[in-house]
Amino acid sequence: MKKILAFILLSFLFNEVSLSSTSLNFELGQAQNTFNQVRIDSESGTKFNLVHALESTSYYRLNLIQTFKSGNGIRLLYAPLKFSGHKTFSHDINFNGVNFSAGDKIQAQYQFNSYRGTYFKELISKRNLLLRLGGTLKVRDAFIELKQEDRKKAKKNIGVVPLVYLYSKYKWDNNFLLTLDFDGLIAPQGRAFDVALSLGYFFSPAFQFDLGFRMLEGGVDNEKVYNFSQVNYYFTAVQFNF
Repeated sequence: MKKILAFILLSFLFNEVSLSSTSLNFELGQAQNTFNQVRIDSESGTKFNLVHALESTSYYRLNLIQTFKSGNGIRLLYAPLKFSGHKTFSHDINFNGVNFSAGDKIQAQYQFNSYRGTYFKELISKRNLLLRLGGTLKVRDAFIELKQEDRKKAKKNIGVVPLVYLYSKYKWDNNFLLTLDFDGLIAPQGRAFDVALSLGYFFSPAFQFDLGFRMLEGGVDNEKVYNFSQVNYYFTAVQFNF
């Protein structure tokens, strides 16, 4: 009986994989941090705006999407992001127990790497319209560091956040594409929104090209960390379908 069940399961998995489709999406562009309020720790630290200390930077993202015959699928996302720069503040800053003086340049680094795994269901899959809905587990790898002369202090924050995933693509008969890509959720401890809108062209079933705008917004407010930030992305993307 066990052998029969194992054979049925393996046959099902083989059938799903053999009739599945794979897409690899590579996104590249420029990122600008337009808002970044920080206070660490939340009770004794100084609240300050980090955004003017951070220069815009280039970035990239990698998306791997596997869709099965049943219409279910998985997505794996790798999205590193790092800003750096410097600023002279007009007031003293207490950052994670270390005081940084006003009037002297402070060097800053801000990292917000994201690793996500998504399970989705294709609710609509037609020639001109695609709609996916699912759930995402996001691993947040955040890091803030301030440095002034011989003083240096950093705060690292790693956490897992559940998000709602929504993806929609509309293709006109002339092969132009309009795509919406969304991960987001609001919780008592904070919020996270990652939404992109892009216009592209479907060159062939194996290749498409997109130009778009993405916004990453959200943050956390707890006893140790207060940080709310917004990043605007301007990107090009290519997608290969197998």
